Amino acid sequence: MVTAPVLEVQSGVQTGLQNTMKGLSKAANVLVKAGVKEQELTKVFSEKNLQLAKTWYDGLLQVSSAVRTYRRVQSVFEKQGRIIQTYSTAIETLRQSPYVPPEQLSRMTSVYTKMLTESANTLSDLQTIVSPAMLKMTDAERMRFIDKLDVKISDQLGLINYYTQRNFVQMHLAEQKAQDAQALNALMGAR
Repeated sequence: MVTAPVLEVQSGVQTGLQNTMKGLSKAANVLVKAGVKEQELTKVFSEKNLQLAKTWYDGLLQVSSAVRTYRRVQSVFEKQGRIIQTYSTAIETLRQSPYVPPEQLSRMTSVYTKMLTESANTLSDLQTIVSPAMLKMTDAERMRFIDKLDVKISDQLGLINYYTQRNFVQMHLAEQKAQDAQALNALMGAR
């Protein structure tokens, strides 16, 4: 009787992670099929995350139930999903804008790549922590480390959100400048 709630929680965690990763993979595949070269990066990271989630869950079954059901483990995966989704949406918008020159887009993509790599490394660290064969740790030590990873990925999510907003501001300023120049030319031409 005691194991039923634990199994129910495990099933809920597994289903939540699978749904998150399936959604990311689907979004990446749609963008890749649309011919968006930058989205190939999203697809690679989504596939890597799917593999990490599978390995994580397989290893998690061998770790104590306290670690298996720890809410911050799922939080790390959800935030990673939001990081990939933010990147996917942002790079598509920036790529379609006539006000973002190709060299600027290339620099932005490079920075995004570094951010995505760092967040994927955080997932790798999580995988190491929850794999019983990797490290001999107590549950308390694992949970403290998971807390640190959750804080780290929260910072990474904040950084990618900030960088995305900054890029959108630059795009809108370039658009406004072009519209102002057009209006001025139209005014001068009318005289």
